[in-house]
Amino acid sequence: MVVKLRVYRYNPDVDDAPHYEIYEVPYVDRMNVLQALNYIHDNLDSSLSYRWNCRAGQCGSCAILINGKPRVTCREVLQDNTTVTLTPLLHVPVIKDLVSDVTPLVERLMKCRPYVERLLPPKRPEIIKQNKVEPIKDLRTCIECWACVSACPTVAEAWQDFSGPLVQRQIARLKLDERDSIDRVKMAFIEGAYNCTTCKACVEACPKTIDIPTKAIEKLRAYIVAEGLGPLEGHLSFIRNIEKTGRSIDRLKTPLLETVPELIKVDNPVDEVAFFTGCLIDYRLQNTGLNLIEILKRNRVNVHIPKSQSCCASPAFRTGVVNLAESQVKKNVEVFEKIGVEKVVVGCAGCGMTMKKDFVEVMNRVRGKPPAFKVYDITEYLINILGTEKLNRKDLKPINMKITYHDPCHLNRSQNVKEEPRTLLNLVPQLKLVEMSESDRCCGSGGGVRSGVRPIAMAVGRRKGISIMNTGVDACVTECPFCHIQIGDVLQQLGSNIKTYEIADILAASYVGKL
Repeated sequence: MVVKLRVYRYNPDVDDAPHYEIYEVPYVDRMNVLQALNYIHDNLDSSLSYRWNCRAGQCGSCAILINGKPRVTCREVLQDNTTVTLTPLLHVPVIKDLVSDVTPLVERLMKCRPYVERLLPPKRPEIIKQNKVEPIKDLRTCIECWACVSACPTVAEAWQDFSGPLVQRQIARLKLDERDSIDRVKMAFIEGAYNCTTCKACVEACPKTIDIPTKAIEKLRAYIVAEGLGPLEGHLSFIRNIEKTGRSIDRLKTPLLETVPELIKVDNPVDEVAFFTGCLIDYRLQNTGLNLIEILKRNRVNVHIPKSQSCCASPAFRTGVVNLAESQVKKNVEVFEKIGVEKVVVGCAGCGMTMKKDFVEVMNRVRGKPPAFKVYDITEYLINILGTEKLNRKDLKPINMKITYHDPCHLNRSQNVKEEPRTLLNLVPQLKLVEMSESDRCCGSGGGVRSGVRPIAMAVGRRKGISIMNTGVDACVTECPFCHIQIGDVLQQLGSNIKTYEIADILAASYVGKL
């Protein structure tokens, strides 16, 4: 039993360019990458350079890229008879082999004075009360391995504009420490708090799984708004629209809600759900909304579509406009609880994440209990709730097309819905699904970055567009209207004719026999 390690090698003193060498290591049950590297160094090649210290996931020094994902080697368990590619951390110079020079990252952190300062009046307390410690606990567990920075799509494209997740986490930790006297809010704003797409790639990479977007970035944005520094100019039209009309975007054509009844009944129903449309499906992608309804009808599900529903407030939550966001939650919860349906289906990853996370948190705080309904993405509902046994597969007609699928960050990492969309697409006859490289990499549209800092959004998106184009497909399918529109714009900018669709568009087309 062996495991093969394909290791990045580069000695700037003697090598003209980096190269890879493959080593075979005898496999031991539960062997981790660091143990394999130690075996190589001790038995095969003592010239191999890499960092390690504690071997317990506490020092952070052993972080590298393992199969393209930032990880600490002492925690990453290997599987027998596999080949694993090891490369150094991204965005910093390589000293030798897997050893990166993190000095530029440390210097950026040190500019933010990452320690409690008590230089300014009024006098600060010597000891923090227990209730003030709780919000800081997770933020203090960071081991500064810098894996989050290597994972961050914004840092990859706009390092000068965004200090990165680790620095923002430290700023948030100090802002929440009432002993600190520095203006951390202005510091967070200057260091690019609004340039985070909240994709949670940093959470996935973090050995401590610190939810930096939720517990640091969005908290800092709320402080920024409270002090009048935010939201950004590009966000204001969305916020004002929610305040005036209940929708985050302008009305350009007849909304979906004005064209459908509040209740669609089917013969011999197997289930009953409510449909939360979200702003983009209601005001921009009306056909997608009609397709989603058609799918539910074809699967004998009664559908409630309340006309008084409004924006889920994701744009407000993500940009720190907390009061408006919470008021929207209360309105929507009241609307959907009145229906008395236990399941609410959505066709938008952002709406789904907000309703599953933020709605629950707000209602727990306001009244001590969560909403009386569960929220499901349409793909999640069809596969996991309705179930493949009940799913109407016999009426699916062929679609002769080659597609790829983009994983929306708010669906994949925030809701753990990854395989369900693929399962549905693979049910369509003659539809060929081709996986792109980095299918789960952010497209740049999330966290208010597309509306607030469009150049960064498009810079992040171009990498996604190239990944899509490299597959040679006819279309890119996703499960998020924000990603749908962003990817469409990126592909157009890159001169590609590849079309973009939602899962509902493809599945409904298969039912009716026409795309």
